[in-house]
Amino acid sequence: MKISSRPVKEYIISSLIKHDSSDNLARRTAIQSHSMTSPYVKWIDGIVYRLLNLTFGGVDERLTEQFVDNGIMWIDIEYAEMPTFTSTINSPQENIVVPVINNSSDSNEKALITWIKDNSQ
Repeated sequence: MKISSRPVKEYIISSLIKHDSSDNLARRTAIQSHSMTSPYVKWIDGIVYRLLNLTFGGVDERLTEQFVDNGIMWIDIEYAEMPTFTSTINSPQENIVVPVINNSSDSNEKALITWIKDNSQ
C-alpha cells in the first residue's frame, strides 16, 4: 500500500463574498446545504467562513489535474467577521443552529484567512 501527502501549494479564489454578519453567513450556509449533509462553518482568528471546493466538484477535469499534479486548489469563499469563537451560530430568521468548527490548527486554511484579512477592505 502506498500513502502519500500532497499539500495545497496554491489557492485560486474564484469568488470571495464578505457577509455583514455571522448570522447571515450561517443562514446562507443552511439554505444552500444539501439534504444529506449537515451545514457547518469554520472559524480562524476572528473570521468565520466556509469554503466551496471546485477542484473535486466535477466542474472541470482540468481542475482536478491541476490539484493532483501541482497542488493548485480552486475555491469559493464566503466569510464574516466573528471576533470570538463560539461553537454555534443561531440564525433566528431560519430558526436553525449552525455548528462552528475551530479550525485554527489547519495551517493551510490559517494562511488563507491571513490573506483574506490582509486583502479585504
